[in-house]
Amino acid sequence: MGSTGSGNFTDYQDFAGTSPKQGGLSANNDCGKAFRTDLEDVDTSEYYKSNGKLPDINTPIVIGFNGSRIVVLVTDQEIGNLPTKYNYLRKCMSDITYSGIVSNIATFPINSITINVSPNE
Repeated sequence: MGSTGSGNFTDYQDFAGTSPKQGGLSANNDCGKAFRTDLEDVDTSEYYKSNGKLPDINTPIVIGFNGSRIVVLVTDQEIGNLPTKYNYLRKCMSDITYSGIVSNIATFPINSITINVSPNE
């Protein structure tokens, strides 16, 4: 889908993964930045399969890690995955929690969810 890098968490600076460490240094600290993004895998999410619909606009969300992907949760149900460009958040999540809202949904031409997220330090 146009991503670069290996898509592994070890691509990000200081992630405690395999040795030797991979990834380059960055002068920016993106952990404290808010962002807006579309989610992936909405149709196969726990929430959609259980409820048969998308969450409502303005529904509160939190960002979590399910052991392999960074996911977005509504009342402990996954509503989708963050794109791999946000894998750097995995390291940030040891010190910062992230929450936000569902800012937009669409059902045509495909089901999609857009979220707004802010760090909670």
